Amino acid sequence: MYFGSLMNWDLITNFLSMHLVSWLLFLVMLANYVRTSNIHASFSVRAERKEVLSLSIVMCFSYALMIPIELLVGLFEISSRYFPYTFFLFLDILTILLICFLIKLQSNKALLCKRYIVFCLSCNSILFLSLQIDLLLMYNNFKPFKAWWFWDVFTIGINFFDAVMILVLLIHKDLLMVNRLLLHRKKSKAVL
Repeated sequence: MYFGSLMNWDLITNFLSMHLVSWLLFLVMLANYVRTSNIHASFSVRAERKEVLSLSIVMCFSYALMIPIELLVGLFEISSRYFPYTFFLFLDILTILLICFLIKLQSNKALLCKRYIVFCLSCNSILFLSLQIDLLLMYNNFKPFKAWWFWDVFTIGINFFDAVMILVLLIHKDLLMVNRLLLHRKKSKAVL
């Protein structure tokens, strides 16, 4: 027998594709960890990198926590057909609250990453809540049970916002100009 016949490759590829964002966040966390271990960087640079690392750790564990939750939901069939995505919504909201109230950040890069994470997780939460409402309306026969354009928007939106979070945690850049818009809005309020 050769190596390929001993493993169920379909099972492995399905697991990896379902949890690709978790794996990418793990790799981003490792990349940020390596950046903090640079002994030639100044103290302020290392402190800035540690703040970004703390955000990476929170995001990695938040998404990694979904793997055993999905397994338990599948094993014990505790998911409701009315609310199949509720645990995603609750975990996103819990992560937003954790980042906003428990993690104190001071560096510009970390604050940029925090703003993007909160923005993207908020958008994901809105998409999950909208899908929950849509499925609830379908299961209660208020609308026909068929695919429509919102499901495509949901799929593309969730993956887009996850990719934005991963990229911002990795490269620390204002990709969508969200940070610039927020800072501009604060400056205009200060003038008034």
